[in-house]
Amino acid sequence: MNHLNDMALFVEVARARSFRKAAEALGMPNSTLSRRISELEKAIGLRLLHRTTRKIELTEAGQLYYERSKRIVDEARLAHEQLGAMLEQPSGVLRVSLPVDLATLYLTPIIG
Repeated sequence: MNHLNDMALFVEVARARSFRKAAEALGMPNSTLSRRISELEKAIGLRLLHRTTRKIELTEAGQLYYERSKRIVDEARLAHEQLGAMLEQPSGVLRVSLPVDLATLYLTPIIG
């Protein structure tokens, strides 16, 4: 499970079909991204990408890994976004202490 971050990096490279574009989108150096993908390939024991000077293509193993990894990465992003949305919306009980006249005049139209 140490390679979950590298899995997300691989998904970005596979989507962009370019180390340079993926590195720009991720805000990291191209060399670092390339090294991390190479380490992921070494850990898996299979080549995931066929690299040429002009383009990047997914190998058969890379295509399978991309399809599975994409779902995992998308679900993790969705979970993160949903939890972030919970922080944006206040929740819970709000207790206010004020005279009845002010509550009737100002709060009743808002709550009502």
